Amino acid sequence: MLIHAALSIALYCQRCGKIEIHDISYFLSRNKVSMLKCSCSHIQATLVRDDSNRFRLRIPCGVCENVHEHLIKLKDIKNFTIRKIYCEKDYFELGYIGKRKYIEEILTFNKLAFEKTSCNEVPEKIEKQQLVLDVLNKVHDMVEQGNVICPCGKEEFRADIMGDNLILECMHCDSYHIISMRSESDLTFLNKTETITLKHASNYVRNIDLD
Repeated sequence: MLIHAALSIALYCQRCGKIEIHDISYFLSRNKVSMLKCSCSHIQATLVRDDSNRFRLRIPCGVCENVHEHLIKLKDIKNFTIRKIYCEKDYFELGYIGKRKYIEEILTFNKLAFEKTSCNEVPEKIEKQQLVLDVLNKVHDMVEQGNVICPCGKEEFRADIMGDNLILECMHCDSYHIISMRSESDLTFLNKTETITLKHASNYVRNIDLD
């Protein structure tokens, strides 16, 4: 007897940018955490079936740095078609939940629409999403390597997106640093930057274009 997957979850990898489809079985063990990994080995999300017969999907978001949680009742799955997953703060598209058939259809449609667009007409939204991910990944790596420095000596930071800028702030004082994300040249400059030193608010004047 052929048993189909209960549903599928397609997630954009926040490390390499590719989309990975994960098929989820009806018989997923209860309270056992499953890691949903991209083919590049980056962990995209965790999934667990709880005692209330719900799938609990948790996605670490590289955009707002929160963990987005989605609850899916098993009894509702039979009526599922497809649903988009967004960052709840910045409405950044993270992927899809639903039947594999519908996910593959929309991904094929998106691919065909993309291929019909010439290289000089790549949708601004797609370019912007990849640029934001690349900047966030670079800043995350710099923090992990101890290359983000605050005058207060603490090493805990938060990031917030405001228009075309990433605001990197110390969680213990008023020091911050503004990173531009307007174009690829900004990413190139960031990649050549060895250290980021935050400055106290009194020594910094914010001039942020929020359009």
